[in-house]
Amino acid sequence: MTHALIDAPDLVTLFREHVEAQPEAEAVAFLADPSDLTGGLVRWSYSQLDEEARGRAAWLRERFPQGSRVLLLHPTGLEFAAALFGCLYAGMIAIPAPLPGSYQHHRKRLAAIAGDSGAALVMTASSDLVEVREWMADLGGAAIPIVAGDEPGLFNPEDWRPVPLNRSTIALLQYTSGSTGDPKGVVLQHDQILYNTAAGSEDLRWGGRAGGWLPLYHDMGINTQILWPLLRGESSVLMTPTTFVRRPVQWLRMIDVHGINASCAPNFAFELCVRKVRDEDAAALDLSRWRVAPCGSEPVDPRVLTAFAAKFAVSGFPPETLIPAYGMAEATVYVTGRPGRSPVIRRVDLDVLAQGRLAPAGEDRPAREIVSCGTPTSACEIRVVDPESREVLPEGRLGEIWLRGPSISPGYWQRDDNAEHFAAVTADGDGGYLRTGDLGVLDDGELYVHGRLKDMIIVYGRNVYPQDIEQELRAQHPELGKAGVVFSGPGTVPGDDESTVVVTHEVAGVPADRLPALAAEIRHTVGREFGIRVGTVLLVKPGAVPRTTSGKVRRSTTRDLFRAGSLTPLYQDPQPLPRQGVS
Repeated sequence: MTHALIDAPDLVTLFREHVEAQPEAEAVAFLADPSDLTGGLVRWSYSQLDEEARGRAAWLRERFPQGSRVLLLHPTGLEFAAALFGCLYAGMIAIPAPLPGSYQHHRKRLAAIAGDSGAALVMTASSDLVEVREWMADLGGAAIPIVAGDEPGLFNPEDWRPVPLNRSTIALLQYTSGSTGDPKGVVLQHDQILYNTAAGSEDLRWGGRAGGWLPLYHDMGINTQILWPLLRGESSVLMTPTTFVRRPVQWLRMIDVHGINASCAPNFAFELCVRKVRDEDAAALDLSRWRVAPCGSEPVDPRVLTAFAAKFAVSGFPPETLIPAYGMAEATVYVTGRPGRSPVIRRVDLDVLAQGRLAPAGEDRPAREIVSCGTPTSACEIRVVDPESREVLPEGRLGEIWLRGPSISPGYWQRDDNAEHFAAVTADGDGGYLRTGDLGVLDDGELYVHGRLKDMIIVYGRNVYPQDIEQELRAQHPELGKAGVVFSGPGTVPGDDESTVVVTHEVAGVPADRLPALAAEIRHTVGREFGIRVGTVLLVKPGAVPRTTSGKVRRSTTRDLFRAGSLTPLYQDPQPLPRQGVS
């Protein structure tokens, strides 16, 4: 299968070979009724998906030139798969994106994607036409045409004719989640998708039936739940993210009932299952056929992996199924991950880590547990580089992760600064690297990822990593919710300076009279464990901390909202200064 992927001339030729070889085999299925895991499943064969794709492609080719950008605004489901492959069949550039929703920052982000890409058309489903049209009306300016792909009688698959494609044809613009800035369109050609599918599925021992609840506009969702299984001639079962969030056990039941072998999720999903799935429900599950469970999309908390494996051992879940992984849209999706073993967890000295090195922690030393995201693989070459001097660092030294290889995107859509990000050169003249902006360290051949370079806090010349503080606070204070943000900067009283940090954290179900004491305990924990003074503690309701479309906290956005006084606290310590009005 690996050779078939690497040698394929393009995505459409490879997929249609599977259609010809197994027309009636199941390609993709959708759990339309979450309460009925068997009868609520709607299935499409390879021939049916091919027919749906040909109809949409023929319609597109009649109206738009090859290479036009098509914005795909769909909920998770079969219609998304039809629209995606329709774009590929027509030689259009698909732009997966979330529906507008009701929040202004989501609607503005989508407007930015539409404008940046120069989208010629919006494809959606009839159930979402009203929402999309209302969003379009709010944009002002020239309206983009909108079509509902499931409108009866709109498409004729017999009108489709193949278009010239090759591995350098652009297939997708995968817009970044925007955790550290405006979303940027990652250009993905047929070549990067084919190579990453081959490398990822080989390295992770991917195979069999895939499935999950991840949003299909996200790089992990579209690749591991649509492209990887279908380009391999296998099948996938889809569930909506809403179903998972409301009842996490339904994801695990779907894996059990439908014999899913491969399903990915970010760190928070495994943590949610540990908290929300009842012991009696775990005992009723059979997860023994789940062989590949990559955990990524954000810094992986080793305590969550340990707790998940322990809780679902009764379900037959093998601990070696969990694969801490590292990936990003700029590398198509997959970079590293090593299957077939329990997660490799190290306890390192926190003070030495602040100096940019890894060292084992003694029993009486402040420590942090970190987990390996695997060893360098065929997907990408990996270097850890000093971001200032651009010198390649030796093993055991923390720096910026640089990547090079055939899975790497050629760049962002129509950006002038692509060379800075995608053609970086080390101090010794070795070039062609992607600067990821992620911090990491290679040690004993293992890659440990440790947050974002832009999020790093410098206090009295010492490096502090916000996710370390956030994880420690949640570990010591169970009353805290699942999302919190720590950033540097002055608090709200005179005399604060950049040597302090601000702690903003969600809380749920905590009585109002308990909040002052909780804030004081947070200050004490940060001071004791990290030697840092807290300028302000801001406790907010669940959902108040901004997140990306993939669920990662947006630290820079939270910082900006705090400084603008735009976060509404349940409790703030110290109380904010009165604003000076202008008459």
